Order: sequence, then C-alpha cells, then structure tokens
Amino acid sequence: MERQKVRGIFPGILVLFILFSGLTGCRQQAEKPQVKETGGVSQVINPAHPLKGTIQVEAEKTFELNPYKVPDFNLKYFWCLRDNQQIILYDPNEPAAKIFSTDGAYLGSFIGVGQGPGEFLSYTGFWLDFEGDEIWGVGNMKVARFDRRGQLLGEFKIPDLPAYFLRPDCYLTDLTVMENNRRVKKLLLKKIDQNETTAATVELLKGPELGMIRWSDRAGGFSESYGTDDIIWSMNKAEARIAVALKSNYQLKIFDQAGRKVMVIEIPAERVSISNEDKEKLLQAVFGMRKGPEETVKKMLAVYPDQLMMMLHLSYLPGQPAAPSGWPEFCYNLLL
Repeated sequence: MERQKVRGIFPGILVLFILFSGLTGCRQQAEKPQVKETGGVSQVINPAHPLKGTIQVEAEKTFELNPYKVPDFNLKYFWCLRDNQQIILYDPNEPAAKIFSTDGAYLGSFIGVGQGPGEFLSYTGFWLDFEGDEIWGVGNMKVARFDRRGQLLGEFKIPDLPAYFLRPDCYLTDLTVMENNRRVKKLLLKKIDQNETTAATVELLKGPELGMIRWSDRAGGFSESYGTDDIIWSMNKAEARIAVALKSNYQLKIFDQAGRKVMVIEIPAERVSISNEDKEKLLQAVFGMRKGPEETVKKMLAVYPDQLMMMLHLSYLPGQPAAPSGWPEFCYNLLL
C-alpha cells in the first residue's frame, strides 16, 4: 500500500471512485526529458515548460459503504485503510477501528484507548497500516501487530514518533535538532533487526528552519502551507521506494529500502513571487478567524517570504506500475 498523507473521512457515506482521465486540446509539442547518469544514479531533468492542455475527468461509482448503518459505529471522524481484502475505518485521535469486507460486510472492531496490550493513548500519532496478512497499529512509540480479524499477535517498542513502515524491518521518521544555533529537520530511514532494536540509520534529507516561519523579534513562529518550507515525501511499499523533496525546490530524490539513492527527478523552475497585498489576503484567509486577526496578520507579514513554495504535496499514484522506462509516476500539487 502506498503511504502519504492518508485522507480524513468525515461523517457521511464513503464512496470509492475509479477515475479515468484523458488529455485533450494540447497545442504544443512536448519537450523530451533529459536523462544522465551521475555516480550510477539516473538523473531525470524534465522540461521547464511541460505540456499544457485540457483534462476531462469522468467518474464512475464502483462501491458504496455507509458505516452509520452499523449499530455500534460511533466514530465521528475517521480515516480509511483499504486493500484487496479489507476496509478499515479508524479514528487516529481517539484510537478505535472498525473492520469491513471489500463487499461492505461489517466484521467487527478492535483497538482501544489505554496503555494495555494493543491499546494506544489519545493524540499520540496513532495510525494503522497493512503488513502482509497482518494489521499494524503504530503510535505512542510502539507497534501492535494484529491478525486480519483484529486479534492481537504481539507488540514491540520503537524509539521514534512518528514512524511510517516501508517494510517490517525499516521505517521513516523525522526529528529536529539544533546545529550551529539553527533548527535542522531531518528525514531518517531506520532499520531494525530481529531483536526489534535499531540496527542502522540513513539520513535521506535535511534542511534548516523547516516547518516554521520564524518570528524576527522572539522565539517560535508559525506555519502556513503556501509559504512554509518543509520536507514532503511519499512511499511505494509495493516497490520499496521512497520519494522525498523540499517544498521550495523541484528536485525529487528516490531511495530504495536500504537508503540508497536510485534516481533524481527535477525541473528547472523558479518560485512564484507574491506581493504584500496578496500575502495579506492569503494570511487573512488562513488566520482571519483567530482572535485579534489584524494585529496577528501584521506581524506575520513582516516575516512572510516573498516567494511561494513550488510544491504542496507529493504522492505516488495509487495502483500505478512503473512506466516502461522504469520511471515512477507521481501526483503533485504545484505552485509554479
């Protein structure tokens, strides 16, 4: 299962779609990417001016699940985990999970709030994932293993929060440290051995002052998606690949499960400049509902960057095999 930013599902009917898209109305000839080898790593340089056109999307409803028809379904907010065997709806804040078959039949519940075996505390970064024929619950610096019926198989401790498993023996995590009086955020790939202890750590990407726009006159700062630089990533568990990038730089680095860089994908591009007037409109839209918005926005304007980020999100396309060239296929939110 690919992992990147699992979507929250709000109360209502869960509808899964298969999307079919076609590209029409293209008026320019596509430039070809340049590919070169650098130290044994494929470096793909895509054209600065990609093909433009009109995308027509048709959607066909293939499945519908209304969990609120289940008598004991009491989740007010939930995420969805799905593969070809099961559908699991779970609350990441107040850990609880409901299992359904792929045809919508309710199979039962598991996971609870607490500190006992198979339980997790509230608001501790809890999430679920499939590992082969098992369901893994991760949060509060531990991993609980369940079978497909929700029966607890065992659990083990990990030294990190958060932790996103690429394979049963390796996971992604991030941490922020102080280097030369600057906050440096790092994305790490950690390997664990048969004793479930850390055997190796590989640094995939790092950068200073990520995830926050700092105040100029005091400690701390604020975060806002369009102007805050940060590390974004996506993993493809089927092919054991991890794509990572900085939001401010259109350069994707692809790593394998050992942490070896296998490909670099980039586009020559410049960040979009933004006027003070547009900054104010943007910040008002994001923070305007807070107490004392005018004074708050005024302080934010003084430190908000003059250019927007290049990317907002990064995700492997679900269910897509690699292209004939061997290149991965991604979905981007771009601000070019």
